[in-house]
Amino acid sequence: MAEKLNIKVTIEDIPLPLQVSSAEEEKIYRDAASTIQRRVQRLRDAYPSLPSDKYYYVMAMLNTAVEAVKAADRIDTQPYVEMMHDIEKEIESLGIK
Repeated sequence: MAEKLNIKVTIEDIPLPLQVSSAEEEKIYRDAASTIQRRVQRLRDAYPSLPSDKYYYVMAMLNTAVEAVKAADRIDTQPYVEMMHDIEKEIESLGIK
């Protein structure tokens, strides 16, 4: 079994201890933490008078989730659907069921 790496990322002065599987995964978590920190700061700059910090955190989460949903919608599966359709036609033409 692969050994896990113990790392700590910090967002909004909150240290988050994590275990990751590889240096590549560590980089992903560190990049994600930086992205969140920048996003929260931009929200603070844009909306300086929100009642509490949790509004910035929730807005950052919502923005991140919206980006994830949009990215999932952009995944183009059409070439695979067409390929499967072509394979099915080929199988049918060979009389294989």
